[in-house]
Amino acid sequence: MNTLTPPSAVRLRISRESDSSKLGRVEPVVVLILFAVFLGALSQRVTGMGFGLVSGPFLVLLLDPFSGVILVNICGIVASFSVFVRTFAEVEWPPFRHLALGAVLGTIPGALLSAALPTAPLQILIGVLIVVSLISSLTLGKLGRTIPANLGTRLTAGLFSGAMSAAAGAGGPAVSAYAVLTNWEQRSFAATLQPFLVVGTASAVVMKVIVHGGTWPHLEAGVWIGLGLVLVAGLAGGDWLARYIDVGVARIGMLVLAFGGGIAALVKGLLALV
Repeated sequence: MNTLTPPSAVRLRISRESDSSKLGRVEPVVVLILFAVFLGALSQRVTGMGFGLVSGPFLVLLLDPFSGVILVNICGIVASFSVFVRTFAEVEWPPFRHLALGAVLGTIPGALLSAALPTAPLQILIGVLIVVSLISSLTLGKLGRTIPANLGTRLTAGLFSGAMSAAAGAGGPAVSAYAVLTNWEQRSFAATLQPFLVVGTASAVVMKVIVHGGTWPHLEAGVWIGLGLVLVAGLAGGDWLARYIDVGVARIGMLVLAFGGGIAALVKGLLALV
């Protein structure tokens, strides 16, 4: 799977040729890519997560499963770091260190699993794990059941997050479940999540490249500049929205995105099998 070269029509080789019919085919795809990145950045700032869950499926569809994932990871790291700069004062550093250590370790089995399993079964497995973990955490939360916020639980949550990130690019839901089970206050959780996502995503990218390589997105310089501009616009729009959105609403949005990512992975894997 990992040695296949994506079709040229899907790899989006943006040309500067003056052929109007070619430009007509390319331009709508570029617009869709930029819009997907804008929505992902907006979600990242408002809820603390969601860049990969919102923009990932679109970018993979518009590019290909290889370079699309790399582009999601690149933009996700930039978005998380940008939010981190704004929310630096609210970060809880001891939980970050424990979660990040677990995530770095978790990327090793996650990358090996993604290399060993076919894509469809892997997506189904990740989707089931995400949905079950979130439903379990919400159910236990309603019953008043919680878990202690200590080194062991943080390492475990980080481990699952890192494994899911390396295997399927979905590291956020695991720590979302942890936040629910430990009653972690939303603002400090969202702030701490940003440097954690930077470390976890970067580690996942490095480990995936080591284990089975990757494909760099073939985009023209103008498209990269456009991606930078819509990232800034999405984060700025998220800054504005965050002033008016209640913390409870932001947490609901976070959980909806997490569930959506799990269900999307499950459905995509099942459709691939069919």
